[in-house]
Order: sequence, then C-alpha cells, then structure tokens
Amino acid sequence: MKKTVLLGDSITEWNPLKHDEILNLGIAGDTTLDIWSRIEGIKKMECNKVIFKAGINDILKKFSLEKSCDFYKKILQLLHINFEEVILLSILPIEKHERINAKVRKLNKDIEEIAEYNNFRFLDIYHLFCDEKLNLKSEYSTDGIHLSPQGYEVLNKEILKLL
Repeated sequence: MKKTVLLGDSITEWNPLKHDEILNLGIAGDTTLDIWSRIEGIKKMECNKVIFKAGINDILKKFSLEKSCDFYKKILQLLHINFEEVILLSILPIEKHERINAKVRKLNKDIEEIAEYNNFRFLDIYHLFCDEKLNLKSEYSTDGIHLSPQGYEVLNKEILKLL
C-alpha cells in the first residue's frame, strides 16, 4: 500500500524512484496555482505522508514571491487536514542564473518560515545541488533545470530518509 505522496512539478513527475510506499503525483510545468487547483483530488488519497516541493515554475513564470507564498499557505492548510505528516523540500537551484537563484533562495527562506510557523518539517536540500556560485551543478542537470540521473541520486537519497 502506498503511504507517501510525492507532490510537485516536473522534477517530481520525472523522478525515476520506484518504491512500494510512494505515489508520485508530480506534474511537469505545475506552479503552486496549478497544484492548488488540483488539490481536491490529492487530499482524497489514503496516504499518511506528503512530501511537497514546488515553486521554480512560479519564479520562471514571474509570479511574485508573495503570490507563491499565498498559494503555499493555501495548499498546506489542506495538506495538513488530510495527511498526518507534511514535509516540505526546498526548491532546487538552476544552472547559470544567479538572479533567478537569488529568488529561489528567498522563496526557500519564506517556505521555511511558513513550515516553521505551521510546525511542518522543512528539509533544505538546495545546497546539496550547488556549485561554488550557488547555481545548479552541471553534472546534476540535463538542461539547466531538470535533474540528471546523478541529480536524482542525490535527491532520492534524501527522500528515502523521509520514508
């Protein structure tokens, strides 16, 4: 029986991790608004834990950080009601975009504060993926945003610790 939902965007959807306890509900291109719009179906899952990571598409589609945080709060209210445990993963950096990655770090800080305020677990994995300039390490990416097999190896090592 599936016990844990992975919720997020393309990095979640394309995750090759296969595990008897995991139900992958990632959708490529999803913003926090998209996830909010499909939350009704997610909250009906008979799982007890959700691991949630989203936000890079918000930044790339030029959502304000305030708008992203508002949708995070709305999503988390419903997840909290429907899952025993809610775990938030930080957004990952992208390659060679210092300005975008500065926004990612700011949104990660905001997400961490939301998690702390609501007593959710926040796992900051951002720095596991960074080069010396705080950009995504090229060996962890296939196209500057999405993860390579080596990148998924790092991510899934952290996810498996949460099961």
